[in-house]
Amino acid sequence: MSRALTGIRPFVLIAMLAGAVIVVPSCASKTVETNVVNVTPPKAEPYLIGKDDVLNVVVWKQPQLTGNVTVAGDGTITMPLAGTVTAAGLTTQELQEKLTQKLSKDIHNPNVTVSVVTANSMVFYVLGQVHAPGVYPLHPGEVLSQGLAQAGGLTDFANAKAIRVVRRMPGKDLEMTVNYQRIEDDGDVQDDVVLRAGDTITVP
Repeated sequence: MSRALTGIRPFVLIAMLAGAVIVVPSCASKTVETNVVNVTPPKAEPYLIGKDDVLNVVVWKQPQLTGNVTVAGDGTITMPLAGTVTAAGLTTQELQEKLTQKLSKDIHNPNVTVSVVTANSMVFYVLGQVHAPGVYPLHPGEVLSQGLAQAGGLTDFANAKAIRVVRRMPGKDLEMTVNYQRIEDDGDVQDDVVLRAGDTITVP
């Protein structure tokens, strides 16, 4: 012990050491980099009216023309004064404009509002070698693998290499054959087709 500390009582020395601040060089720490990226969310596509959808049509100050109407199997609706109007494949805004044009022949400057009450057309169909074939509600952004999961998955007899997705389009049908085995084995999401309302999935 140095002479400078000689003569200091032991309990005083302990108190001095306890109050000392010991600075230990910190270990080199990794720099945390934060990269902030401005991402523009994808623009939501407007809903397209489909068959079996229930619509609410309001014509201002015209209660006899106001109420719910169901889109028929051929994609049309029927209203007094307007007659039979094609609704399937249109947005509510487009249908409003079409009804306004038709009603203008009998009503001065009609104010028409169309909204979707029940989107019954937002479904897809699964047939063939799945555990639970049937009709299922379509969720936003749903893909083929999720649709097959809703149907209980493939049976042991399914041919996963040749699953067909048929999509109804104006004037024609689009048929896609998907090698689902590649999705399961390799996780190749490029083949995981994004489903649309009315799609029919057939598992051979």
